[in-house]
Amino acid sequence: MTDIVYAGDKLLDSWLNLTSTLWNTRLVSSHTYNEAHVMGLLLRHSTQANPMTATDLIRRTRLLKSQMNKILTSLESRGYITRTRAELDKRMIFIRLTEEGEAAYLQEHEGVEAILGQLIDRIGVDRALTVAKELSEITEILDGIVPTANKT
Repeated sequence: MTDIVYAGDKLLDSWLNLTSTLWNTRLVSSHTYNEAHVMGLLLRHSTQANPMTATDLIRRTRLLKSQMNKILTSLESRGYITRTRAELDKRMIFIRLTEEGEAAYLQEHEGVEAILGQLIDRIGVDRALTVAKELSEITEILDGIVPTANKT
């Protein structure tokens, strides 16, 4: 086995272990993993000038359009998001987290913060920031390598 193949296998194994641990562990109880992910993205984006669209969320989460529609319908039915048609381009629909949605997300996120606090206590702030930066860089590189599937 070459060094490149070995390194690739180790990276993939670590990535899959991390994502399956997060995916299979119920970090939140009143939302699905994907609902919590979308709500977090909307909250972190809420300070930006332009609101997010479903297309933006699909691009960020890499979910299928049908999956995103199901998530948004569920969140909207619970009063956690609003969808507003753009005035200039009626084809665009902006998605915003409501006050109720923000409160629900932050309440659930307290448990996640406690877990992250324990993790950072064990690995240290500097190492956590270094790993986060490296994972972001790897994700950006992968975005340039892996073709985006047709999101229908």
